Amino acid sequence: MANEITIIDDFGQKFGLSIMTDDAQLKQLDNATFEDLVYLIKYLKNGIKKTDAELKARLDKGAQFKHISYGESSRQELPADDDKVKQAFYNKYGLDALVVKSPTQLKKQFGATIQEDLDKVVVHKTQNRVKYD
Repeated sequence: MANEITIIDDFGQKFGLSIMTDDAQLKQLDNATFEDLVYLIKYLKNGIKKTDAELKARLDKGAQFKHISYGESSRQELPADDDKVKQAFYNKYGLDALVVKSPTQLKKQFGATIQEDLDKVVVHKTQNRVKYD
């Protein structure tokens, strides 16, 4: 594309926005070029996050923008700490209607006394995480 956002790295290598959104173009990049792109995106994410936070702060303070404003959205949720609701769902649907809290949430709620019980049942799993050197 002739008229698109382009990121230029320290070495003058250009990455157009279309490369980042096109699977075929991404697959064609050699590993070294792809790694350069990944690092650029990593740093961009941080900047985007900070910019988004600043935008929200300004909107919260009442700032007006020509094309940006808060919109309303709704989401459904159940009252998490209502024992009557929990009991009604348990009676009608059984344990599958309830969610066990995470070990961290349980420790926060019940303190260190729950640790012994957690040690008996907690399953440790490993997962791969991307590591940047």
